[in-house]
Amino acid sequence: MTIILLVVGMIFNLLAQFCLKTAVSNIKLDTFNMEVIFKIFSNLYIWFGAILYGSSFFFYVLALSRGELSRISPVSQALTTLGVVTMSILVFQEPVTVTKMIGVILLIIGTIVIFL
Repeated sequence: MTIILLVVGMIFNLLAQFCLKTAVSNIKLDTFNMEVIFKIFSNLYIWFGAILYGSSFFFYVLALSRGELSRISPVSQALTTLGVVTMSILVFQEPVTVTKMIGVILLIIGTIVIFL
C-alpha cells in the first residue's frame, strides 16, 4: 500500500511540474518586475501546479505514516527524479546525455540499496 501512495504522490508531483514548466515557458523571466510577478500569479497553470503539489504532499504524508522515513523519502525522491527525467525527455524534448543516464542508473542502484 505504501508504494501505491508514493506512486500516486509522484504522479501528482509530475503533473505539477508539467504545469509549472508549461506556465513559465511562455513567460520571459530575464527581468524581475511587477509585470512578471503579475504574469506568474495570474497564470492558471501556476495555480493548478500549486494544487497538484499540495495533493502530492498529502499522499507523501500518508506514505510517511506507514513506513520509515529513511526508506520512504529516498524512494519518493528517486521515483520523482526518474519521472522528471523521463518527462523532460519525452514531453519537453530535452537532450539525453551520457551523464544524465549515468546519474539515473546510480540513482536506481542507490535507491534499491537503501530500500532493501
